[in-house]
Amino acid sequence: MSSWSEILDIELPGKIVTKALEMGADDVICTLMTSNVKQVRFANNSITASKFWAQKVAGIFLVKERRVVATDISDFSTTDDTLQDLLNMSKVMEESQNYKGLAGGSFDYRPSAPDQRIPQLLDELYGYVDDAISSALDAGAKRVAGVLYTSAGNQYLCSSTGPSGDYSSADIEISIRAMAANEGSGHMVQSVVNLDDFDPGTAGKEAGELAARSQNPAIGEEGKFDVLFSPMPFANILERVASSSSAGYVDAGFSFLKDMVGKDVASPVVSLADDGTHASSLNTPPFDSEGVPTRRTPIIENGKLKGYLHNTSTAKQFGTETTGNAGLVFPYSWSVHLAPGDQGKEELISQVKDGYYVTNVWYTRFQNYQTGDFSTIPRDAIFRIKDGRIVGSVKDIRISENMVDLMRKVKAVGNDVKQIHWWEVTTPVFTPHVLVEGVNITKSTQ
Repeated sequence: MSSWSEILDIELPGKIVTKALEMGADDVICTLMTSNVKQVRFANNSITASKFWAQKVAGIFLVKERRVVATDISDFSTTDDTLQDLLNMSKVMEESQNYKGLAGGSFDYRPSAPDQRIPQLLDELYGYVDDAISSALDAGAKRVAGVLYTSAGNQYLCSSTGPSGDYSSADIEISIRAMAANEGSGHMVQSVVNLDDFDPGTAGKEAGELAARSQNPAIGEEGKFDVLFSPMPFANILERVASSSSAGYVDAGFSFLKDMVGKDVASPVVSLADDGTHASSLNTPPFDSEGVPTRRTPIIENGKLKGYLHNTSTAKQFGTETTGNAGLVFPYSWSVHLAPGDQGKEELISQVKDGYYVTNVWYTRFQNYQTGDFSTIPRDAIFRIKDGRIVGSVKDIRISENMVDLMRKVKAVGNDVKQIHWWEVTTPVFTPHVLVEGVNITKSTQ
């Protein structure tokens, strides 16, 4: 046999699966991801660095006598040793009571159609960054920093139970933070898979406007307030809701949605879905990590929890069917979508008598995963709203809430859907502005 490094990418997962079976494995899945990433960083209104790199990583999921092990490899000269290590490791593992097999058979997959212009971008990237910076400065910012990425690659899959496939993807993203005088700051992101939709100038302008408008913040008040969340912070919330809908997290005790199917877990105006087929999303593979075709799966409909996200094993455990959300270990969401309402941002602001407008958060942490008690810290532009008008900016507040309670207090959903994806939101989330009543606000310094 040729050395592992000489095998074509499209053939490599199948070769690894065959080798693992020959060595004694019962079930095996191998996924191979290749990607080419370009990064342009900028700070203090200037480009500071550019970096290009290639990645090639295989994920191996192996089962021997119901003992489940998994790993990633990027040094393929160690493939034989890695497979042997996995088999040796399985000997000291306990049998998994939750493992109930893999999806079998063959499937037809929708074709992938990435924008082939994105991988070809090079000099244009610097122009995009310059456009974002100049737009932020024109809007009132004094200093601008951030990062632009493009990514293009392929993923291949082979399962010992039959499914196999491959697809290609490409995307471009920018994250821009603008700083103004007197503690003003604003952050904006943009992520697209179609180059025609990429508008870094608008992202820069929005970040700059937030920075300029949020200068001279006062210390925020504590208490119960209505809060209007822009898409960036509410995506942070919705990503946690979607994660908690994974049957794997439910079974492991890390979900605040356990035993809640059919119950009201959100306001009636909330309908949330995972959609592995959405053409505009950064993450819509045609198949999951078992080779099952992805689909649109309702999570919440009109406030009621419809069900959990499943792989083959969790589906059998819960007495249902897989939803095409398998990861190599747990089911997980592909792309989270909140159904829009019919109101614009200004109309939502006009409904707030006494509250806040939050444009970004960080440090979202759970005090208790099972109950959903959490806190998160608003950052960058935070605005005070009184009698339906923004009257100033604030700082140093914390949101201390319960996930289910917060979702039940959603008063209205906006109509301005935006895809959010950055280091605080690693699963793409499509959400508009969202107005929530009676949110518990404390001081971030406590």
